[in-house]
Amino acid sequence: MRKYIAEFLGTFMLVFFGTGSVVYSAITTQSPITIGFSFGLALAVAIYAFGQISGGHFNPAVSLSMAIQKRLSWVEFVGYVLAQLIGAIVASGAVYLGVTAYLKSTSVTTALSGQSMTVKQFVTLAGLGQTNFADGQGWYAFAFELVLTFLFVLVISIVTKLANVPAPLIIGLWLAVLIIVALPITGGAFNPARALGPAIFVQGKALGHVWVYLVADLLGGALAAFAANFFNKSVTKEA
Repeated sequence: MRKYIAEFLGTFMLVFFGTGSVVYSAITTQSPITIGFSFGLALAVAIYAFGQISGGHFNPAVSLSMAIQKRLSWVEFVGYVLAQLIGAIVASGAVYLGVTAYLKSTSVTTALSGQSMTVKQFVTLAGLGQTNFADGQGWYAFAFELVLTFLFVLVISIVTKLANVPAPLIIGLWLAVLIIVALPITGGAFNPARALGPAIFVQGKALGHVWVYLVADLLGGALAAFAANFFNKSVTKEA
């Protein structure tokens, strides 16, 4: 049970602080670098905190890869994915509830020149940190997410096998770099739970497009498992 709670909390941290950096800076200028490092640092901290308990996946694509590599049982895989999905949904709900306080902040009221805005209006206008892509670009987004998720999970699978390597920091920085690149194209999910959580609350096109992130990211994670098994043949000691 402790493993599942750890996965819930870690996924909550990743989604809450990552998407929160997008939502609560909507009035000011949003920087891809700031957003990327918000996700990356949140992931690194979560792995440092809970990695010794659950392995620090916080991502169904990572858990699928670990299950294929036989570094996680299939029974645990189901529990991990459920914990991750719930963690992401609860995190998105918390970000949504936080919009009420955000709309009353000085920066927002100043930007709105005293005009009022409901939470629903704000979410419709600014979103909830959801991932999405332009209409007609579904298969391009699918390929983009698949390839980058493959690279993300492959690096995780390799560095977590190495001794004396700061794996959480490397993984967090790698996620930040990938998000900075992917942000204008797909939003940079590389994580089905991270994509699903905000989409449930935003709905519309974000929810309609979420299948791309669910399928592409899981497929990328699965392919990374086979590549990792090939590369890890020369690695004999787990970190």
